[in-house]
Amino acid sequence: MSYIVEHSGFVLLLFTFPLLGWFLHLKYTPKVIVIILFTAIGLLLPVFTGYSYVLNNAYGYLSYISLAAGYAYFLTKGEYKFAPTGIFSLILFLFCGVLAFMGGFLGSITVEKEWRLKGYRVTYVKDQGFAGSPLLTYQLSKYGMIPIFVKEIQVKRDDDTTGSCWIEFDQAGFNFNKCSPDSSVVVKRR
Repeated sequence: MSYIVEHSGFVLLLFTFPLLGWFLHLKYTPKVIVIILFTAIGLLLPVFTGYSYVLNNAYGYLSYISLAAGYAYFLTKGEYKFAPTGIFSLILFLFCGVLAFMGGFLGSITVEKEWRLKGYRVTYVKDQGFAGSPLLTYQLSKYGMIPIFVKEIQVKRDDDTTGSCWIEFDQAGFNFNKCSPDSSVVVKRR
């Protein structure tokens, strides 16, 4: 559900993947469509390692391209008219429209602040539900060997009432200073 809340506009646009698939089917050869399909699927593989791309919603876009290319490949296997594609898009529009509408009412998730330092990324996230006060969290992520990948290590709730500058990520062994981020330290584990 949090994906629908965070990306409700993208969920609504999912109804267009059959239309893009129809366009790909008309403009490209089956060989090119298969290359696009397997490239997008190959770029989705890091999800199994727990890593995600630095770009927001990259897996969503890659899934969209995979669905569109898969649909285009399906269309290359026979003679299909546009009417089934239009009906399929209409059904998806109704389904995705309801999901996006619900996602808009369920709340919002926003990144209030982000710090990048020493191979880590710390984000301050505000998760506002449809009622009540927001859930404020610090999310610690570590960059992979290739800096386009990032892995979430620990999420710590912001329940500090004393105004302290330090956030201790115990599991990761990282102490973050939100007042002076350059003084943050990696604590060695024993």
